[in-house]
Amino acid sequence: MIDFKKEAQEILDQVAGFRHDLHMHPEPSNEEFRTADIVAKHLTELGMEVTRDYAGELPSVVGLLKGGKEGPTVALRADMDALRVQEVANTPYKSVNDGIMHACGHDVHTASLMGAATLLARHKNELKGNVKFIFEPAEEMIGGGRIMVPNGVLENPHVDAIFGIHVNNAYPVGTIAVCGGEMMAASDRLTIHIKGRTAHGAWPHLGIDAIMIAAHFLTTLQTMMAREKDTFEHAIVTFGQIQGGTARNIICDDVELNGICRTFNPETREFLNRRIDEILKGVTMTFGGSYELDRARSHPALICDPAMTEHVCQTAKDILGEDHIITMPHGNLGCESFAYFTEAREGAFYWMGTGNPEKGIDKPLHSSSFDIDEDALAVACAMHAAVAYQYLEKHSL
Repeated sequence: MIDFKKEAQEILDQVAGFRHDLHMHPEPSNEEFRTADIVAKHLTELGMEVTRDYAGELPSVVGLLKGGKEGPTVALRADMDALRVQEVANTPYKSVNDGIMHACGHDVHTASLMGAATLLARHKNELKGNVKFIFEPAEEMIGGGRIMVPNGVLENPHVDAIFGIHVNNAYPVGTIAVCGGEMMAASDRLTIHIKGRTAHGAWPHLGIDAIMIAAHFLTTLQTMMAREKDTFEHAIVTFGQIQGGTARNIICDDVELNGICRTFNPETREFLNRRIDEILKGVTMTFGGSYELDRARSHPALICDPAMTEHVCQTAKDILGEDHIITMPHGNLGCESFAYFTEAREGAFYWMGTGNPEKGIDKPLHSSSFDIDEDALAVACAMHAAVAYQYLEKHSL
C-alpha cells in the first residue's frame, strides 16, 4: 500500500500554507469566490477537469481525477465558508477580514482536501477508477449540497460513495471519531410571531399580553417534549431568542421567538413540528391572541452507512493505528450539510481530532479563539487520500 502518511508529511508545509492563506482571508457563506478561485487553480494545475457551476451562482469547485484504470468513482468533500465571528486569537495567520473568521475549521477542510488531491494526482495511473473532489459553499447557511446534488454533482461520472471530515478539538490530534448510522441531526428553523393587544399596564384587562402567551407556550412546549416525545428518540427544541415589548408599563402586543428543532428520525421530526403548531394554536386561542409560524427546513439528518464507516475504520488502522479510532456511543444533535450527499449515496462522515491542550488548542467550534494543532493537517490529507484509494481498490471491476 502507498504510504500516504509519509507522503502527507512531505507536503505539510504546502498544505499549511494553503490553510494560513485561507484563514487570513475568510469568506462567509455565499461569498467564497476567492477561496473557490484558489482551489480551482490548484486542481487545474494538477491536471484535473474542473467544474464551477454545480451550485448555480454560488461559488463551488468540483475536480475530477480520472484514474489510469477502469473502476468506480469515489467522492471526497470539503466545505469552504467562514463564520461572521470576530477572531481574538493573535496568530501569524489571524483573519484580516473584520468580523469574519474560520471558527468552524472549514479552512482546514479545504486545505487538507487540496493536499489529498496532490497526493492522489501523484498516483493517478494506479487509481482503479476516479476521484471527485467536491468543494461546497454555504455550509453554514443554506448548505451548498442542497443545490449541488440536484444539479448532478454526483453524476458524470456516477459517484458510488462519498466521504467527508470535520475537525474537532474535543478529540486529540492523531485520532478520528466515527459513528455508523445516525451521526448528526436534521434541523428546522422556527420563527414565531405571537400577536396580542396593547394596553396600559395599569389596566391589563384591556389588553392581550403576548409575553404571557409566549411564556405559556414555552412551558407547554417543554412539557410536551418531556411527556409526549418517545424518550428513546433523540430530539431537542431550543428557542434562543425572544423579543417583544416597548416599555415596562405597557402590555406587549407582539413577541417574536426564534428557535430550532433538531431530530434524527423523520417521523419524530414531523411529529414535533405538528405539535409545536398545535400548541401555539391552543395557547394563543386560550388567551385570545393569534400567531404566525414560519418553519424553514434546514439540513436532513446525516446518516452514515455502516459499511462505509467500517471502511473508514479499516483505513484508519493503517494510517493512525487501531488505538487512535474512537467509536462514538451515539450521534450528536449538531447539523451538517454533508447530509445532502449521504441522502443520495452511501458514505461516511467522521470527526478529525485536532485538539492538543498542552499547546492551548482546546477551544470549541464556533469559538472566537478557535484554532487547531496543525499536525492534524497531514493526518487529514493522508486519511482523505487513503480512504479514496482503498475504496477504489476494493470496489474496482
